[in-house]
Amino acid sequence: MMYLGITKIARLKQAKEEAEKEIAEFRAQIEDAFKKKLAESSGDSGANVKRLEEETHHKIQHLEAESVMISNDVVQMLLRHVTTVKN
Repeated sequence: MMYLGITKIARLKQAKEEAEKEIAEFRAQIEDAFKKKLAESSGDSGANVKRLEEETHHKIQHLEAESVMISNDVVQMLLRHVTTVKN
């Protein structure tokens, strides 16, 4: 009977060691995947910032061009409203 108890304890110890090894391997895999995702998103962040800067620059240029085209009309409209006398 004593022999069976020792064998059972040895098997439990071995199972615990194997489980700890599997946990360590799984943790390493998860950490590697996380580091890769982090590196990808950091790289994309720089690209996104550059893309957003370019889009903003183009939008500003577009708005400036539109303001030049309609500025005379806006000035005329304002002058009409300011100089019109109402009773």
